[in-house]
Amino acid sequence: MDNQIPMLKVSLHVSPDFSGRILLYVENGFVKGDTVLRPDEIIGTPVLFDHILERAGYRVTPVKKD
Repeated sequence: MDNQIPMLKVSLHVSPDFSGRILLYVENGFVKGDTVLRPDEIIGTPVLFDHILERAGYRVTPVKKD
């Protein structure tokens, strides 16, 4: 059985001196989209953002529907 990690060859359109983070959207092994992330951007789930707000002293509560 072959236990190698699958490799994805990607061509990114960035300058040769680029350093930073890039978010990729991959579908069926092909890159369908990419975006450069700014240093102040974070990626997370709604639960993560709830935790961040609660640690900052906010109370997160659901909106009551009529």
